[in-house]
Amino acid sequence: MEAISGAQIAGEIKARLRNDNAGQGLMPCLAVILVGSQEDSAMYVRLKEKATLDVGGRFCLETLPEAVSGPALLGLIERLNRDDTVDGIILQLPLPEHLEPQREIFLKAIDPLKDVDGFHQENRGGLLGGEPAFTSCAALACLEVIERYAQPLRDKRVLLVGESFDLIMPLALLLMKARCRVTVLPEPPGELLDNCDIAVIEKGGAGIIKSLGQDGPGLVLDAGFYVTQQGLQGNADRERLSRYSGRLLPVPGGMGPILIAKLMENVTLAARRRAACRNS
Repeated sequence: MEAISGAQIAGEIKARLRNDNAGQGLMPCLAVILVGSQEDSAMYVRLKEKATLDVGGRFCLETLPEAVSGPALLGLIERLNRDDTVDGIILQLPLPEHLEPQREIFLKAIDPLKDVDGFHQENRGGLLGGEPAFTSCAALACLEVIERYAQPLRDKRVLLVGESFDLIMPLALLLMKARCRVTVLPEPPGELLDNCDIAVIEKGGAGIIKSLGQDGPGLVLDAGFYVTQQGLQGNADRERLSRYSGRLLPVPGGMGPILIAKLMENVTLAARRRAACRNS
Protein backbone atom coordinates (compact mmCIF):
# COMPACT_ATOMS: atom_id res chain seq x y z
CA MET A 1 0.00 0.00 0.00
CA GLU A 2 1.14 3.53 -0.73
CA ALA A 3 1.87 5.51 2.43
CA ILE A 4 -0.06 8.75 2.88
CA SER A 5 2.02 11.63 4.25
CA GLY A 6 0.22 13.13 7.22
CA ALA A 7 2.83 15.86 7.39
CA GLN A 8 2.06 16.95 3.81
CA ILE A 9 -1.69 17.13 4.44
CA ALA A 10 -1.14 18.97 7.73
CA GLY A 11 1.20 21.41 6.00
CA GLU A 12 -1.43 22.22 3.39
CA ILE A 13 -4.08 22.85 6.06
CA LYS A 14 -1.82 25.05 8.17
CA ALA A 15 -0.60 27.05 5.16
CA ARG A 16 -4.20 27.82 4.22
CA LEU A 17 -5.04 28.86 7.78
CA ARG A 18 -1.90 31.00 8.05
CA ASN A 19 -2.77 32.87 4.84
CA ASP A 20 -6.42 33.29 5.81
CA ASN A 21 -5.56 34.52 9.30
CA ALA A 22 -3.03 36.99 7.97
CA GLY A 23 -5.52 38.29 5.42
CA GLN A 24 -8.16 38.80 8.10
CA GLY A 25 -5.78 40.21 10.70
CA LEU A 26 -6.73 37.33 13.02
CA MET A 27 -4.48 35.91 15.76
CA PRO A 28 -6.33 32.90 17.25
CA CYS A 29 -5.40 32.31 20.89
CA LEU A 30 -5.16 28.76 22.23
CA ALA A 31 -4.84 28.15 25.98
CA VAL A 32 -3.63 24.73 27.12
CA ILE A 33 -3.84 23.50 30.71
CA LEU A 34 -1.08 21.04 31.59
CA VAL A 35 -1.37 19.29 34.95
CA GLY A 36 1.81 17.62 36.20
CA SER A 37 5.04 16.92 34.35
CA GLN A 38 4.40 13.78 32.29
CA GLU A 39 6.85 13.98 29.38
CA ASP A 40 4.46 12.57 26.76
CA SER A 41 1.89 15.24 27.59
CA ALA A 42 4.53 17.97 27.59
CA MET A 43 5.69 16.83 24.13
CA TYR A 44 2.15 17.02 22.73
CA VAL A 45 1.73 20.48 24.23
CA ARG A 46 4.93 21.65 22.51
CA LEU A 47 3.60 20.36 19.17
CA LYS A 48 0.37 22.30 19.69
CA GLU A 49 2.31 25.43 20.57
CA LYS A 50 4.39 25.18 17.40
CA ALA A 51 1.30 24.64 15.26
CA THR A 52 -0.47 27.61 16.84
CA LEU A 53 2.46 29.87 16.02
CA ASP A 54 2.67 28.36 12.52
CA VAL A 55 -0.84 29.59 11.70
CA GLY A 56 -0.18 33.06 13.10
CA GLY A 57 -1.84 32.49 16.45
CA ARG A 58 -0.99 33.08 20.09
CA PHE A 59 -0.33 30.33 22.62
CA CYS A 60 -0.93 30.41 26.36
CA LEU A 61 0.32 27.56 28.55
CA GLU A 62 -1.16 27.21 32.04
CA THR A 63 0.79 24.71 34.15
CA LEU A 64 -0.45 23.24 37.41
CA PRO A 65 1.36 20.93 39.86
CA GLU A 66 0.47 17.25 39.76
CA ALA A 67 -1.06 17.43 43.25
CA VAL A 68 -3.43 20.27 42.34
CA SER A 69 -6.94 19.93 43.74
CA GLY A 70 -10.08 19.58 41.66
CA PRO A 71 -11.50 22.93 42.80
CA ALA A 72 -8.27 24.69 41.87
CA LEU A 73 -8.36 23.20 38.37
CA LEU A 74 -12.01 24.20 37.99
CA GLY A 75 -11.09 27.71 39.07
CA LEU A 76 -8.47 27.99 36.34
CA ILE A 77 -10.92 26.71 33.71
CA GLU A 78 -13.48 29.28 34.79
CA ARG A 79 -10.90 32.07 34.59
CA LEU A 80 -10.01 31.07 31.02
CA ASN A 81 -13.71 30.85 30.13
CA ARG A 82 -14.10 34.50 31.19
CA ASP A 83 -10.88 35.68 29.47
CA ASP A 84 -12.01 37.43 26.30
CA THR A 85 -8.50 37.20 24.81
CA VAL A 86 -8.68 33.36 24.78
CA ASP A 87 -10.46 31.72 21.85
CA GLY A 88 -9.91 28.03 22.59
CA ILE A 89 -9.19 25.98 25.72
CA ILE A 90 -7.66 22.51 25.95
CA LEU A 91 -7.26 20.39 29.07
CA GLN A 92 -4.33 18.13 28.21
CA LEU A 93 -5.14 14.47 28.92
CA PRO A 94 -4.53 12.16 30.67
CA LEU A 95 -4.88 13.77 34.09
CA PRO A 96 -3.05 12.65 37.23
CA GLU A 97 -4.57 9.59 38.87
CA HIS A 98 -6.40 11.47 41.63
CA LEU A 99 -8.14 13.75 39.10
CA GLU A 100 -8.94 11.22 36.36
CA PRO A 101 -12.24 10.05 37.96
CA GLN A 102 -13.48 13.66 37.66
CA ARG A 103 -12.38 14.08 34.04
CA GLU A 104 -15.93 14.54 32.71
CA ILE A 105 -16.57 17.26 35.30
CA PHE A 106 -13.52 19.21 34.13
CA LEU A 107 -14.33 18.78 30.43
CA LYS A 108 -17.91 19.87 31.06
CA ALA A 109 -16.64 23.00 32.83
CA ILE A 110 -15.01 24.30 29.63
CA ASP A 111 -17.20 26.74 27.71
CA PRO A 112 -18.58 24.71 24.74
CA LEU A 113 -17.78 27.67 22.46
CA LYS A 114 -14.11 27.44 23.53
CA ASP A 115 -13.99 23.63 23.58
CA VAL A 116 -11.77 23.26 20.51
CA ASP A 117 -11.01 19.61 21.33
CA GLY A 118 -14.71 18.83 20.90
CA PHE A 119 -14.79 16.90 24.19
CA HIS A 120 -17.58 18.79 25.99
CA GLN A 121 -20.73 16.68 26.43
CA GLU A 122 -22.75 19.32 24.59
CA ASN A 123 -20.47 19.13 21.56
CA ARG A 124 -20.25 15.34 21.60
CA GLY A 125 -24.02 15.07 21.85
CA GLY A 126 -24.51 17.73 19.20
CA LEU A 127 -23.40 15.27 16.53
CA LEU A 128 -26.55 13.24 17.16
CA GLY A 129 -29.16 15.89 16.69
CA GLY A 130 -27.66 18.94 15.10
CA GLU A 131 -24.44 20.83 14.58
CA PRO A 132 -21.96 20.92 17.48
CA ALA A 133 -19.85 24.01 18.06
CA PHE A 134 -16.79 21.78 17.58
CA THR A 135 -16.12 18.19 16.54
CA SER A 136 -13.31 16.02 17.86
CA CYS A 137 -10.05 16.73 16.02
CA ALA A 138 -9.22 13.01 15.79
CA ALA A 139 -12.48 12.30 13.98
CA LEU A 140 -11.99 15.32 11.72
CA ALA A 141 -8.45 14.17 10.88
CA CYS A 142 -9.70 10.76 9.72
CA LEU A 143 -12.57 12.33 7.80
CA GLU A 144 -10.11 14.64 6.03
CA VAL A 145 -8.16 11.63 4.74
CA ILE A 146 -11.25 9.63 3.83
CA GLU A 147 -12.73 12.56 1.88
CA ARG A 148 -9.46 13.02 0.01
CA TYR A 149 -8.92 9.41 -1.02
CA ALA A 150 -12.28 7.59 -1.02
CA GLN A 151 -14.75 9.71 -2.98
CA PRO A 152 -17.63 9.25 -3.53
CA LEU A 153 -18.41 8.31 0.07
CA ARG A 154 -22.01 7.24 -0.41
CA ASP A 155 -22.47 3.47 0.17
CA LYS A 156 -18.79 2.93 0.99
CA ARG A 157 -18.35 0.06 3.47
CA VAL A 158 -16.41 1.40 6.45
CA LEU A 159 -14.99 -0.71 9.27
CA LEU A 160 -14.16 1.14 12.49
CA VAL A 161 -12.23 -0.78 15.14
CA GLY A 162 -12.32 0.68 18.64
CA GLU A 163 -14.73 2.36 21.02
CA SER A 164 -13.26 5.75 21.94
CA PHE A 165 -15.37 8.85 22.56
CA ASP A 166 -12.89 11.08 20.72
CA LEU A 167 -12.43 9.08 17.49
CA ILE A 168 -14.58 6.04 16.79
CA MET A 169 -17.92 7.30 18.11
CA PRO A 170 -17.91 10.74 16.43
CA LEU A 171 -16.38 9.37 13.21
CA ALA A 172 -19.12 6.75 12.99
CA LEU A 173 -21.76 9.49 13.16
CA LEU A 174 -19.97 11.68 10.61
CA LEU A 175 -19.68 8.79 8.15
CA MET A 176 -23.28 7.72 8.61
CA LYS A 177 -24.34 11.29 7.80
CA ALA A 178 -22.27 10.92 4.60
CA ARG A 179 -24.40 7.82 3.81
CA CYS A 180 -21.60 5.31 4.37
CA ARG A 181 -22.35 1.77 5.52
CA VAL A 182 -20.57 1.72 8.88
CA THR A 183 -19.59 -1.29 11.00
CA VAL A 184 -18.04 -0.74 14.44
CA LEU A 185 -16.10 -3.47 16.24
CA PRO A 186 -14.57 -3.00 19.71
CA GLU A 187 -11.62 -5.25 18.77
CA PRO A 188 -10.02 -6.15 15.40
CA PRO A 189 -11.42 -9.23 13.63
CA GLY A 190 -7.94 -10.81 13.52
CA GLU A 191 -4.85 -10.34 11.36
CA LEU A 192 -6.94 -10.06 8.16
CA LEU A 193 -9.00 -7.10 6.97
CA ASP A 194 -11.76 -8.00 4.52
CA ASN A 195 -15.27 -7.07 3.40
CA CYS A 196 -14.82 -3.31 3.57
CA ASP A 197 -13.70 -0.41 1.41
CA ILE A 198 -12.22 1.70 4.22
CA ALA A 199 -10.81 0.61 7.59
CA VAL A 200 -9.93 2.78 10.59
CA ILE A 201 -8.05 0.73 13.19
CA GLU A 202 -7.63 2.28 16.62
CA LYS A 203 -7.28 -0.85 18.77
CA GLY A 204 -5.54 -4.20 18.54
CA GLY A 205 -1.82 -4.11 19.16
CA ALA A 206 1.45 -3.27 17.44
CA GLY A 207 1.50 -4.70 13.91
CA ILE A 208 -1.54 -6.91 14.40
CA ILE A 209 -3.04 -6.22 10.95
CA LYS A 210 -0.89 -8.21 8.52
CA SER A 211 -3.01 -8.92 5.44
CA LEU A 212 -5.98 -7.84 3.34
CA GLY A 213 -8.54 -10.17 1.81
CA GLN A 214 -9.64 -10.18 -1.80
CA ASP A 215 -12.47 -7.86 -0.77
CA GLY A 216 -10.24 -5.89 1.60
CA PRO A 217 -10.02 -2.12 1.97
CA GLY A 218 -8.34 0.17 -0.52
CA LEU A 219 -7.81 2.71 2.25
CA VAL A 220 -6.51 1.86 5.75
CA LEU A 221 -6.15 4.48 8.47
CA ASP A 222 -3.95 3.37 11.36
CA ALA A 223 -4.90 5.16 14.58
CA GLY A 224 -2.99 3.06 17.10
CA PHE A 225 0.18 4.19 18.87
CA TYR A 226 2.50 1.74 20.62
CA VAL A 227 6.05 2.28 21.85
CA THR A 228 8.05 -0.86 21.01
CA GLN A 229 11.70 -1.84 20.85
CA GLN A 230 11.56 -0.95 17.15
CA GLY A 231 10.16 2.49 17.94
CA LEU A 232 6.67 3.90 17.51
CA GLN A 233 4.31 1.51 15.73
CA GLY A 234 0.66 1.32 14.84
CA ASN A 235 -1.83 -1.53 14.48
CA ALA A 236 -0.88 -2.17 10.85
CA ASP A 237 2.18 -4.19 9.90
CA ARG A 238 3.40 -1.66 7.36
CA GLU A 239 5.91 -4.02 5.74
CA ARG A 240 3.37 -6.82 5.27
CA LEU A 241 0.72 -4.46 3.89
CA SER A 242 3.15 -2.86 1.43
CA ARG A 243 2.51 -5.67 -1.07
CA TYR A 244 -1.14 -4.69 -1.47
CA SER A 245 -2.60 -1.96 -3.65
CA GLY A 246 -4.34 0.99 -2.08
CA ARG A 247 -3.30 3.57 0.49
CA LEU A 248 -2.26 3.44 4.15
CA LEU A 249 -2.19 6.27 6.67
CA PRO A 250 0.76 4.94 8.66
CA VAL A 251 2.24 5.27 12.14
CA PRO A 252 4.34 7.28 12.64
CA GLY A 253 3.86 10.24 10.29
CA GLY A 254 0.18 9.76 9.60
CA MET A 255 -2.72 10.81 11.76
CA GLY A 256 -0.81 12.79 14.40
CA PRO A 257 0.15 15.82 12.29
CA ILE A 258 -3.30 15.99 10.70
CA LEU A 259 -5.02 15.88 14.10
CA ILE A 260 -3.06 18.92 15.25
CA ALA A 261 -3.80 20.73 11.99
CA LYS A 262 -7.52 20.10 12.49
CA LEU A 263 -7.15 21.50 16.01
CA MET A 264 -5.80 24.66 14.41
CA GLU A 265 -8.91 24.75 12.21
CA ASN A 266 -11.10 24.58 15.31
CA VAL A 267 -9.12 27.30 17.09
CA THR A 268 -9.34 29.53 14.03
CA LEU A 269 -13.08 28.89 13.76
CA ALA A 270 -13.49 29.87 17.42
CA ALA A 271 -11.55 33.09 16.84
CA ARG A 272 -13.62 33.99 13.78
CA ARG A 273 -16.87 33.45 15.66
CA ARG A 274 -15.75 35.56 18.60
CA ALA A 275 -14.51 38.33 16.28
CA ALA A 276 -17.87 38.32 14.48
CA CYS A 277 -19.69 38.65 17.81
CA ARG A 278 -17.51 41.58 18.87
CA ASN A 279 -18.11 43.33 15.54
CA SER A 280 -21.87 42.77 15.43
